[in-house]
Amino acid sequence: MPEEPDNWWESDAGEVKEPDPEAPEPIAIRGYRREGDQWVQKSEGEGDATSAAGPAERSDYDKQKIAATALFLLSFIFGDWWWDGSHGPGGLINSIESITYMPGSLTGSYEFWTSQQGFNPLDAILMTISWALWDISTLVFTLGFALCWVGWPMVDAGIITHPEGDRIANGRRSYKFLLYFSVALISMDILSYTVWEGLLGVIFWPIDFIEWHFWQLVAILAAMGLNPDFDFVGRLTSQSAKE
Repeated sequence: MPEEPDNWWESDAGEVKEPDPEAPEPIAIRGYRREGDQWVQKSEGEGDATSAAGPAERSDYDKQKIAATALFLLSFIFGDWWWDGSHGPGGLINSIESITYMPGSLTGSYEFWTSQQGFNPLDAILMTISWALWDISTLVFTLGFALCWVGWPMVDAGIITHPEGDRIANGRRSYKFLLYFSVALISMDILSYTVWEGLLGVIFWPIDFIEWHFWQLVAILAAMGLNPDFDFVGRLTSQSAKE
């Protein structure tokens, strides 16, 4: 039998151990840095890059989203959302009711416009689509801002879930949803205005749009604040620091 060394516990003291490729990565400890096999406490000047950058960015976006939602609520509470003096809650009820009347109301609107002198079928279609978009606008904007906080429904294995924790992703989805709707809304409004006033009359569209849809314009601007890629709060803070 081979003889064991006298100090068998020190027999591999000079060997260099190869790292195990299947071993899990070490867990980072806040306030410490890894040196070899040990964790050494960081000095005060080093800081923690992950803890310093991440929360600051998220905090800026949270402030931006709160400000955007507050601006929308201002327009929702005090604005005219049904062009008869109805504020947001009343306009929301009317918006939901208008959906329940579809598609019959769309057919009736088309027949009405085609019966008007000087309107062709294409004109009637444009007018009908534009009016329908304005009818549902209160509901669309309310849903967009609500879902940026409670989370957009996600289908996972046939089960609908609401990932409330991913607030940046939810804000981005709401921003894109309201952006696409706003583009369609304004585009159809310009086309219907051209049908109503003529091609040359479109130069007066911005004035009439602000007069008739001022509070909806405020909501559109508020929706732009849900964009996490536009750091409005950070830019404002840096500008204030420079001054």
